[in-house]
Amino acid sequence: ILGLIGGIVMDIYSSGLSLLATGVPVSRPVATAIDGTIMTVGTIVVVFFADSFLTPFTAFLTTLGVVIAAWGGVMLADIALRRKDYDEPSLFTPSGRYGSVNWGAVASLIVGSLVGWGLVVNANASWLSWQGYLLGPLGGREGDWAGANIGILLAMVVGFVGYWLTSAGRVRTQEKLASRTYAQGVEEGER
Repeated sequence: ILGLIGGIVMDIYSSGLSLLATGVPVSRPVATAIDGTIMTVGTIVVVFFADSFLTPFTAFLTTLGVVIAAWGGVMLADIALRRKDYDEPSLFTPSGRYGSVNWGAVASLIVGSLVGWGLVVNANASWLSWQGYLLGPLGGREGDWAGANIGILLAMVVGFVGYWLTSAGRVRTQEKLASRTYAQGVEEGER
């Protein structure tokens, strides 16, 4: 039991740091308290009010799997496009070679996720009944393709192709720029 408690404390602390990394303007203890509260409420709902744990958990994993697949497609395309190693110091400053946000990557992730969610079905989770909206031509939510969850694979393909089309030129331009030293990256990041 002590091992479980140690793991739980570490999970809550880590998720609090993740919340801070999103830019939420609160102190670390407050972020940890927010995440701890969310985890506690979620546990109470699953243990005491949900009919089953496996059904909502499986539905959650499928829903999250679509986003992770789209993100994986974006990452694989980026790796395939690059001919040089990443310029690590440039990753830490918006004025670096990569800039602050690659909107082509963000758009590819969003479109891939939307296509993927449209092609998956979580039949036993009523709170996800909005998914499967693109399955009409394939027989609908009850058709032969509904249980295949092809949306996960297609989310990866859309993420890959979308990133390739929107970012190939950007990657070539980035690789032509001079590399930075860590001192330059830190110095510019502190301004």
